[in-house]
Amino acid sequence: MTVENEDPRFEALVDQYVRTGKMPALDDLDQPSRDEARSLLHVAEMIWELGSGAPALEADPVAAELGLVPDPNRALDSRALKAAMAKAGVRVSDVAARLKGRHWEVETRDVFAWISSGGPDVPPALISAIAEILSTSAQRLTSERRPTSLEVALRELVQTPAFESLAQRWALIQRSSLAAARATLAARVPAAVNRGDHPDLDQMLASLAEVVSLSERSQRDQDSR
Repeated sequence: MTVENEDPRFEALVDQYVRTGKMPALDDLDQPSRDEARSLLHVAEMIWELGSGAPALEADPVAAELGLVPDPNRALDSRALKAAMAKAGVRVSDVAARLKGRHWEVETRDVFAWISSGGPDVPPALISAIAEILSTSAQRLTSERRPTSLEVALRELVQTPAFESLAQRWALIQRSSLAAARATLAARVPAAVNRGDHPDLDQMLASLAEVVSLSERSQRDQDSR
């Protein structure tokens, strides 16, 4: 993803997510843009966790025992969920409403996201609640969780000194924390990764270096006026 074809709305969504910790509403986006925004938000979430350590919930053994921590080996499967909903004759809004009735903070847009791209971060207890609503089992709604090419590429990328240097420069440009800068900068990784290609590390770093350099020049131009 280069500077020329970026949608500024996407970075605003990532920045909002990093600052608030809450998933932004994507209702005003068309489906292709919504899918891309979700992908970028997933990147931001993953990089935030890599840079900040495990969230407090994951460090809580009681939460893990109660099934409130996502399973690193299994994830909510989009096709299985969609099929189970069709078989049960249950609509997206119905799933959200019934989960709310069980005191889960789930919106209709969350269920749409699950049937569109799955739910790698949906905890086992919530999956069990969905299974009960659809008269099926949690096992049938999940599949083996494997790192995507995007996740593999990003984990390699953010561990390099070059990326850390770029993130420090980006934090100065955006006047943000270093953790937030890592997340928002990593969300600009070339779109080719999202398409399933495998750009090498140098390509990704070069693309991000271009983003940072252009933003620095733009900032200098504004300061000189």
